[in-house]
Amino acid sequence: MSDTHTARNTVSSARRTARAVIDNFIDQEAARGLVLDTIQREALYALGNGTDVLLCAPTGSGKTMVALGAVELAFARRLRCVYTAPIKALSNQKYKELCARYGAEHIGLLTGDETIRRDAQILVVTTEVLRNMLYAHDSGVGDIGYVVLDEVHYLADPVRGPVWEEIIVQLPTQVRLVSLSATVANTAELTSWLESVRGTTTSVISTHRPVPLIQYVYAGGELTTLLTSKGKIAQPARTLLTSVNAPHGSQIRGRGSVASAERRRIIGTLERSRMLPAIEFIFSRKGCDRAVSDLLDSGIRFTNSNQERQIEEALSALRAQLSDADAHTVRFAFWARALRRGFSAHHAGMFPALKELTEELMSAGLLSLVYATGTLALGIDMPVRTVVVEDLRRFDGTDFIDLSATEYTQLIGRAGRRGKDSVGHAVVLARPEPSAEQLLELAAGGAEPLKSAFFPSYNTVVNLLKFSDYTAARAVMGTSFAQFQANARLGHAQVRARRIRARIQKLETALESECQRGSVVDYARLRAQAHRASKAERKRAKAAYREQIERSWKRATIGHTYVCSLSGELEYFGVLSIHKDRIHVITINSHIRWIRRQEVSSELRELGTFLMPFGMSMKDARVRSQIADEIFELAAERIDLGSDADLTGSWAHDAAPRDPRVSAHPVHGCPSVLSHLEHTRELLTLDQQLASLEATITSAVDSVAREFDITAGVLAYLGFLQGVPENPATAANTPVKLSGGAPVLARIHNEGDLLITLCLQESALSELTAAEFAGLCTAFLAERRLGERPGRLSTRPTAAWNAVLRNFEFLNKLELQRGIVRTPEPLGGGIAPFMAWASGTPLASVLRSFKLEVGDFMAANRRLIDLLSQIANATEGTPVGSLAVQAMQLIKRWEWL
Repeated sequence: MSDTHTARNTVSSARRTARAVIDNFIDQEAARGLVLDTIQREALYALGNGTDVLLCAPTGSGKTMVALGAVELAFARRLRCVYTAPIKALSNQKYKELCARYGAEHIGLLTGDETIRRDAQILVVTTEVLRNMLYAHDSGVGDIGYVVLDEVHYLADPVRGPVWEEIIVQLPTQVRLVSLSATVANTAELTSWLESVRGTTTSVISTHRPVPLIQYVYAGGELTTLLTSKGKIAQPARTLLTSVNAPHGSQIRGRGSVASAERRRIIGTLERSRMLPAIEFIFSRKGCDRAVSDLLDSGIRFTNSNQERQIEEALSALRAQLSDADAHTVRFAFWARALRRGFSAHHAGMFPALKELTEELMSAGLLSLVYATGTLALGIDMPVRTVVVEDLRRFDGTDFIDLSATEYTQLIGRAGRRGKDSVGHAVVLARPEPSAEQLLELAAGGAEPLKSAFFPSYNTVVNLLKFSDYTAARAVMGTSFAQFQANARLGHAQVRARRIRARIQKLETALESECQRGSVVDYARLRAQAHRASKAERKRAKAAYREQIERSWKRATIGHTYVCSLSGELEYFGVLSIHKDRIHVITINSHIRWIRRQEVSSELRELGTFLMPFGMSMKDARVRSQIADEIFELAAERIDLGSDADLTGSWAHDAAPRDPRVSAHPVHGCPSVLSHLEHTRELLTLDQQLASLEATITSAVDSVAREFDITAGVLAYLGFLQGVPENPATAANTPVKLSGGAPVLARIHNEGDLLITLCLQESALSELTAAEFAGLCTAFLAERRLGERPGRLSTRPTAAWNAVLRNFEFLNKLELQRGIVRTPEPLGGGIAPFMAWASGTPLASVLRSFKLEVGDFMAANRRLIDLLSQIANATEGTPVGSLAVQAMQLIKRWEWL
């Protein structure tokens, strides 16, 4: 028997075994009362057939069952399965779930600062841990058979997104990858990239929710169904939203908070409709706390005696870990009162242990209502029957911004518990904003395209060069999703550039005989490239163009198509009727509207005519669509090429520049020179469009690899790398040696990785006490909620802070010179608070003295523990390493931290 035949039989046998495992898994779930749907089965059998799987589906659609299928296959094949989660809280939650299902002896946990059964067959990790294992060529990677990469849409996150891409690119191809994602608009593109990197990938895409979702608008104690069965705004909802947008029409005015009485009415409405438990998104920490306080004052209680007893047991276990002073500081009594009554809040300002207890109690069905900010949207598994959205704006860390369609879909996706609810409910409070059309856009569940956030960090470059020559490491950049998308943009740009060149050539030919005195094309381009015109000439040109706008307005004709700038935006339209200072038009999108003279900020450029539908009503959508199609035919190529972009530019475009070459050109003295220039307007506009496209094309070619070269160049300049080739693009198999601080840098996984490494070499840091070192390291967290400046410090911390600033200024200047942005500015506001905390100062005193919220402080404490752990591992056996270990022990004052 041939080797090929034997191999084929082996593969066939493995697939039969895998199918049997999947069949058994599906039967077991059915016996438990859970019948897997078509989407889940398709993904599971694809995995059993030996392909990678990309599953994109809404929240609550049961993606976890496919991940469990990977676990079952790993057990059956005696391989390891690594289950990744984006944040530590989710890793802990998944660890507990798997322990309960398969037994703790089979499950391990690695989260950076916590290690439980590292060699277990099933390992739950944060994404950063798996990435680090791959870069370190960890011995545990060799027997991994399956990796579940949860929340893969996180690769668009500007801070943490690159980690997902690095895992996908670095994961050995024999490992089967299960990628779980929310619904995104460009799944075909994502699948194509995955296949280009990892081989055959089965994409399973679904927008179907196993538990149907009904959306409502709430106003005045009443719920009005938002959408019809065809996905349109229901007329009663439209009427309601219109009345709210009318003057004096809103019961919940502006963007102010909802009144306490109104929130109680909402609760009453939900209770009567049997729509609890619910999460109500407020997007304000203070708003959440105030809502809980108001409910306590009102005496509302959702729990019975049995539920209250279970809640009390959980509260007692947590209270035993806190001193009286700490319990008072974290407002334990306040939150305990609320929890006993069956409600709470969830936001980043809360004491983390209380926030996590809220998650556990809600998941256990012991709470009926949680007021939440956006933190609850970040992957925490807490499904409910109903989601209430008070406002469609959220705080992004700097300002309040509109929710995107994807964010809104993920928020309301929590409504409807599979196996518990026959239907889920999403309720939006009626407010003056948004309009019915804007709400429809959100409610329709539209997904946004996934855009790569990948860039080669200093840590990435060092880790790649630790095991690869320069050429091979650089080639990895070309496999990133970032470069894949850049290549797609490059292709589109090249096609568009060819079309623009063809149009330019046609215009140049048409203008050859424009003027008997010389080339109008050469003259127009000379003017465009010449020095700026004088102020007086620019003023004259603007006045002339203002007159041209007036003339074009007066020449507007019924049945003709035009384009103009309205408040800086191009509008293509056909004229239906004219009334003095306004024109009745139909736009390219078939909308009927009035354009007033004062709105127009450019000339009306005529494009052609359309057939006026005499005797037919413009109320007929088919008539409007027919005219819009005619307008589109006239405008399509111009829109695609950008031929009318000049209309949004300066009014002084015809100003004669102060340049002797212009005045010396024969066309300059022609009496018809302004008319000639008008005919070259499209040509010059397309010249600009082409120049912009060519710059885009140049920047897209090997863009990520060139960033790799620049990053490696910085490291070579600092002495971290030796042997970096001068011309990386043509270098062949060049070995590069790690030197200086590179080994330390390779183990620091932080946005400020290189800055931290440079600072650790400063004597000012090694001279600190452990408490001072803990405080100083908060600067690298760049956490603005701790403050930006350190205030008054003693001599040693001041010297260390100055060393950090000096290194940042040096590194920032170096990056700017090379055209990259890598290192965030260190912030010193956390130095003094954490020095005090590490010195044993009571929590209450620290928070009071530095005006900090307990949730922010504890979140920073967790991040600081993780960073100190990295520093300790990277500098083991050195004085700084010892300092990091001591500092970590000082700030880990509770077991759960």
